Amino acid sequence: MSRHRAAALVIALAACTATGPDDRDPSAAEGRATRPSLDVTLSAYFPPPEASGGWRASGGAAETLALGMDPARLDSLGAYVMSVPYESYYTGVTGYLASNKAALVIKNGWLVGEYYNQASARTGVYYLASNGKTFSIMLLGRLQLDYPGLGLTVGSRLYDTRWMAQGFPLSDPRKADITLDQVFRHTSGIIPQVEAPIADGAVPAGANWDLVPFTVGKDGDWPQSAPLYYSPGQPSAYTKGSTYSSVSFNHFGLLFRNVTGREPGAYLRTALLDPIGVGRMAYKRRSGMGDYQWATAGNGLTSARDFARLAYLLLHEGSWSGRQIFSAAWLRQFSSTPDYPNLRSNQDCYWGTAYPRDLYLTTGAGINRAVVVPSLDLVATINGRFRWSLKEQVTQSFLARLFAAVKDPYVTCDGRVVNDPAASRTAGFTLIDADTDLPIGPLADGMTLDLAALSTRRLNVRADFAGGPIGSVRFGLDAQANYRTESGAPFALAGDTQGDYNPWTPAAGGHTLSATPYSGIGATGTAGSPLAIRFTVK
Repeated sequence: MSRHRAAALVIALAACTATGPDDRDPSAAEGRATRPSLDVTLSAYFPPPEASGGWRASGGAAETLALGMDPARLDSLGAYVMSVPYESYYTGVTGYLASNKAALVIKNGWLVGEYYNQASARTGVYYLASNGKTFSIMLLGRLQLDYPGLGLTVGSRLYDTRWMAQGFPLSDPRKADITLDQVFRHTSGIIPQVEAPIADGAVPAGANWDLVPFTVGKDGDWPQSAPLYYSPGQPSAYTKGSTYSSVSFNHFGLLFRNVTGREPGAYLRTALLDPIGVGRMAYKRRSGMGDYQWATAGNGLTSARDFARLAYLLLHEGSWSGRQIFSAAWLRQFSSTPDYPNLRSNQDCYWGTAYPRDLYLTTGAGINRAVVVPSLDLVATINGRFRWSLKEQVTQSFLARLFAAVKDPYVTCDGRVVNDPAASRTAGFTLIDADTDLPIGPLADGMTLDLAALSTRRLNVRADFAGGPIGSVRFGLDAQANYRTESGAPFALAGDTQGDYNPWTPAAGGHTLSATPYSGIGATGTAGSPLAIRFTVK
């Protein structure tokens, strides 16, 4: 599905203020931490290190439902991730297996979904690739607090003798104009990954490659890194495709070392990883790295549970158990706008109109991603080594299944209210996108469906009833009074498998649709008042 797909039959609901769900503890009450600038309440719980027990987990289906998530649909999400084929990839790191897969979902501070394909996947480490760029952003926020005298901001120059002495004299005079923000946005002009294989990734395998001189454009064996490929801040001048640059982000390793006097991985450990309880962080290394362990463009590996811990720190905007690791204001520069590929937000509905505007995703090759949704106190992660060519398909399927499991109300990017308690008391039919399992909008009496205007022809129809519990629903369609009987919610005209709607495409012309609720399964027991509409398809 295209990430820009918009529903053609959206019925706009009145705008409302997004408020976070209660911090519901299925076993006991606890305190809550608030973020004043957002109308959201987050759990005050922070997990101890894995060696001390790690994440708390919901105790079963009832508790998961109490936390606002549908357990059966979470299981569908987990099964989907486990079904995605993996590819071979070598890191040379003990504990890494390309075949390991993991998916975690954390709601209100509770681990409500945890899925692995084999025993080694729970404790093994995953190659996080460009998620290291996100860690660099987080650690730069920490550096800003540790060294306030630097006056470090997103507008600071990348090439400053205080932290990039190795880059002088400049290999290209235009480097004097590069700002940190241009690196974050991948608009610096430093060699893009598509320009040459030697630039493709944090630690390339090229012979005679040396991290520091290559990064600043002074590696005689690889002169490709010396010039800028367009003037800083002018990415439209680059004609070969994406301007995404790992080489630009590797500059931060030099910056961390020059400022702190420590290897960047050691600074990452004490300033960020240890304070939040991250265990092992391993690194894929090349001989050209010298005594550098961490290439800040992304060569780190950690467990799925600890990756979720780092995503949880993002959710709490740098706050962890009373300590501010980096400032909330620092992170909001990235999470609240659509301009940063490594913390890509949904402010412009990029990930889909059906998801909250405050959602954002991290990115890492192999489809290692964290989904952060502050308005729902929700974090979800996927780890493995999946083909990068599948990234859009897998990401969209992951998001669709994740939000199909959400039971709490939320406001979509296009202003609709999903799971609105008031709306749930209204009987009627809802047109469903069977590709995403998400509502398109009401299917009302007298409506005309223009299939050409819809984003998909793979549809379904859900019957919703007011009042008490429903045991089953019998659908009638045109001349077939007993078209289908459904004995479990959601009650779908074309059926579903645990909320994964089956596709159905209505024929052109006029149709009548009815749905009669029954108190028992299989259209038994007491029949309720039927719903009936006429609609036309063209």
